[in-house]
Amino acid sequence: MTDIAVNRRADFRTFCTEVFPAEHRHPANVALHVAGVLASAALVVWALAAGPWWLVLFYPVVHVVPGLIGHRLFERDAERGDLRVGRRDYPGLWFIAANHRLAWRALTGRRA
Repeated sequence: MTDIAVNRRADFRTFCTEVFPAEHRHPANVALHVAGVLASAALVVWALAAGPWWLVLFYPVVHVVPGLIGHRLFERDAERGDLRVGRRDYPGLWFIAANHRLAWRALTGRRA
């Protein structure tokens, strides 16, 4: 059984409390992840309220790019690589949800 199959069977709670925080320890990287979450949420609200609506399609780019920059500049990882877009070790939506959880916890003064 491969690592990917084992990791995909892990539960989301374990991913959010152990795996994701371990890869997001540098405060500047966390700040960039929070900036991406806030900017992407603002983009969606603005695009749907004021238009044009198709700007919502840029949500993934606005959400992910600041975090990728944070990993490239502050939390380099030779094993996973700095460009983490192609990760397949956990379901993709888990990363987006964990980013939102990370942002919420950072904005409310809690860590991990």
